[in-house]
Parts: sequence; structure tokens; C-alpha cells
Amino acid sequence: MVLHLGFLDKLEKGIERVVTGAFSKTFKSELQPIEIGSAIKSQMDANASVVSRDRILVPNKFEVTLSASDYGRLKLIAERLNHELCQQAQAHATKQGYQFAGPVVVSVAESSNLGIGQVYVTASSPNIVASDVQWSPRLEVVTDGLVFELQKSRTSVGRDSSADVQIHDTGLSRKHFEIIWDGKKAGIRDLGSTNGTFVGGVKISEQALAVDSIIKAGNKSFVFKLVARAVNN
Repeated sequence: MVLHLGFLDKLEKGIERVVTGAFSKTFKSELQPIEIGSAIKSQMDANASVVSRDRILVPNKFEVTLSASDYGRLKLIAERLNHELCQQAQAHATKQGYQFAGPVVVSVAESSNLGIGQVYVTASSPNIVASDVQWSPRLEVVTDGLVFELQKSRTSVGRDSSADVQIHDTGLSRKHFEIIWDGKKAGIRDLGSTNGTFVGGVKISEQALAVDSIIKAGNKSFVFKLVARAVNN
């Protein structure tokens, strides 16, 4: 059984501790989904690897083992549970400033060695170290749900087809602003736009661009991201 956790957060009460990936409740009652989510988040925290001052890499694969009883009960909502657990992992990563080295995957199995209310979680990721991670810039259009991978050292954004990233918005200039990326640091420059470019609500001409910065241009809102990718040696 391979496991969106909005509804599960409402159940977050009385969580016990997680030690070396094992979780055991004081009272042997049925395991609740939020407790699985808490065990996954604890494994993320325990296995976080600091790549640089503002980049922390965490595992993206989580193997959850439950008692036969809990497994059989939760298997009935497997698809919903999987979606919720992955969403909670994503939300925790965003809150803590973590980056994944790949898509989040949660799998669930059963074991006769665990009692009701117990869960064991192991975390893993591609066999990489900090030097094997490449950080790729990405621009997300919040209002449209669009995502653009930035492949060039200078990427222009505007409404015209001559822009590297074309966005259909009459509030944008033909070439409105550009993202500058040197492989380690990012910057943003307004390209003489009519309506201006704003970062964090402040009108800018040119400045450094931090991860998760909100860019407002025309009628659109953008977010600048850095995504960790494993480098194939």
C-alpha cells in the first residue's frame, strides 16, 4: 500500500515521542493517521543535512511499517491517506525550509513484530552527498499554477513571444523583468516595465533575489524557488 494531510492536522493531540524511527503509544489503542504523519516529520528532522546556510536537504522516501491490525484498518483509506501524508511532508518541509532530492514517496507495509498503535518509519533518499546535489532555479506563477524551469543565466519574463518566459497578461510589458542566476546566487532586474516590478511589496529596479521571494508584476504573482536535484555521475 503506497500512502494530502489537511484533515489529519485537526487530530494532532497527545503525540508521544519517536526514537530511532519507532513510535509506541502509552495506551495500545488503534493508530491514528496524524501519528504516522508525526513520525514521518520526526524522521525528516532527524535526517536533515545542511548543504549551505539556507539549503537543507532531507530524505524524500519514507517506508512506514504498521501492525497487522492497524494496516488492515488504514488500508481501507489508502489512497486518501497516501495523498495526505505526502502533503503533510511537503508542508513540514516548507515550514522548516527543507528541500527534497526527489518527489516525496510514502509506502506502507505490515509486520507481525509490531503491536496495535505502533509505527516504525525509515527514511531514505538517492545515494548522494552535498557535492552530488545541483540546485536548479524555478519560477512559479502563483495565480496560474504554472511552473518554469530556468535554464539560462538570464531569463526574461513578459507578455511578448520574444521573452524567455511568455505570460499572457496585458499588465505585463513585452519584456517586464529578468531573473539572473550564476549557479549559486540569484538576482532580479526590472527591464524598464510600464507598471513596475515588486519584490515583497517593494518596487525594485535591480537587487538580489532570495529563495521563496514573492514577485508581483502586472496582474500576476510569481515565486522564485530553488529545487534540489541529484547529479548523475
